[in-house]
Amino acid sequence: MPSEGWGAQGSMLITSLGHAGLRVDTADLRLLMDPWLATTGAFQGAWHQFPSNAHLATPELLDCDWVTVSHEHLDHMDLSVLTRLPERTRVLVPQYPAKNFLRRLQDGGVRNVIEVGAWQRFPLNTAGDWLTFIPEQSPMCHDAGVLVCAGGASLLHCNDARLSVAQGRRATVEAGGRLDVMAVQMSGASWHPICYEYPREVAERLEGEKRVGKFKAVTRLLRGVAPQLAVPFAGPPCFLDPVIRHHNPTPERPGIFPDLEQAGAWLGDHLPSVPSSYWLPGDRYEVGPGRLERDPRWAGFSYADTEEYLERYAAERKPDLEAVYAEHPEPGDDLGERFEEHFVRLGEMSPYFLERIAMTIRFEVEGSGGGRWDVQLGPDKARVDLHGGNDPVQYRFRVASRWLDPVITGRVGWEDLLLSLRFSAWRSPDLYNDYLVGLLKHADEEALEAVVAYETSRDKDETVVVQDAEGRRYEVGRYCPHAGEDLTHGAVVQDGVLRCLGHNFDFDLATGRCLNARCEPLPVRSTASAGSHEATG
Repeated sequence: MPSEGWGAQGSMLITSLGHAGLRVDTADLRLLMDPWLATTGAFQGAWHQFPSNAHLATPELLDCDWVTVSHEHLDHMDLSVLTRLPERTRVLVPQYPAKNFLRRLQDGGVRNVIEVGAWQRFPLNTAGDWLTFIPEQSPMCHDAGVLVCAGGASLLHCNDARLSVAQGRRATVEAGGRLDVMAVQMSGASWHPICYEYPREVAERLEGEKRVGKFKAVTRLLRGVAPQLAVPFAGPPCFLDPVIRHHNPTPERPGIFPDLEQAGAWLGDHLPSVPSSYWLPGDRYEVGPGRLERDPRWAGFSYADTEEYLERYAAERKPDLEAVYAEHPEPGDDLGERFEEHFVRLGEMSPYFLERIAMTIRFEVEGSGGGRWDVQLGPDKARVDLHGGNDPVQYRFRVASRWLDPVITGRVGWEDLLLSLRFSAWRSPDLYNDYLVGLLKHADEEALEAVVAYETSRDKDETVVVQDAEGRRYEVGRYCPHAGEDLTHGAVVQDGVLRCLGHNFDFDLATGRCLNARCEPLPVRSTASAGSHEATG
């Protein structure tokens, strides 16, 4: 893969594969990281690489020793790539509390899969090169960064994982005190608020808050870790199917999927102390000399003017999209019965989750086999009414039966459907319920039990002092009650509200109550004790 003069002895050559994909070459190593090259896109044909990376899908690229796959999102776990690898290639994945990810790979025909424990140094050759996985702290989220130390250089590829500052600093120590390259996701992967039935002005406000919140969280992480080079990546996807093409950002409505130019500009303005650079598919960076070679096909390309590019791209991918629709035929009349069995089974998995969901969700399923179905999840059991006669309901999903059917059959997960953006939603009260999403996306007793153990064993007594712009000081629990983010570094305070930058949960500093999600309250105390930690920002 490297050309003459690149990736010489004692250096690391990184090739951008587009989106979150990277290839790492040294004199002794050929490694692919989260390669996504499928021309059928991801998430039921909804997401496509932006810009296209189809020119990289060559036998030379797949000729590698190792592949890392960070998690099971389909823009990272591309079975069309993983099932075409050479027989000798081994696939490394993080060891999560449940085996869903591993089973999904193996059932998809992927060979030579090896699970690696958190922070376990996995040797890649006899030259001393190694890597380790760094999972998110909360088992509610099965995402992981990957630290690679090879050829005398270090790369921390964060993938979609929301790593804490402490984790980033530990990665630096593990790498010998220096991180040469840190790849950070700045575009996000979410269906809120763009799939929700909000008035336009409300949706735009929420989109702006989510966009800036993501930028601020990444900025604080990079400031705390201080790598030699920061590389924003993994976005935005583009949407080529005419049915969902309106989700593509425009200059008038940038939405929640900022592009790499916007991410790079933010880092340049807000964190000039950390050099940054964004890469397009095929760009190559040699760590030792800091040499960047741009793929010539992107000469003149700019995210600021992509209307014509997207039209051509959509025309090129039209046969692939037609194939996606062919693979998702209209289901039979038994969909409702299978839907009921599915949710009754989910309801038996975790009383802890059911108690914290405690709501009725209405599914308005359009197309063959569809109907109006109500699911009451909790507080004690799951009940399904295929006549849709429950009032009031707290949540509503509208979805075509052809996209719901593979979820019910187990071909794809609930999170795949949600990330496809091929639905609309409404909720009242307008609060995020992490337990509803967690139950759907995991659908596994082991995974849910790991969340219960994590949440019920946390020490709630350690505190941190935070301060708002007016100088008011508050003593609060040091760790966010949602996912355990250390609020010493991961919080901002404004107008009596603390926002955890890990997942943008807002807490009222007068009461500790979470304002925008179903979550345990944040411990709040009126005065700081002598042993409290002081927040740095």
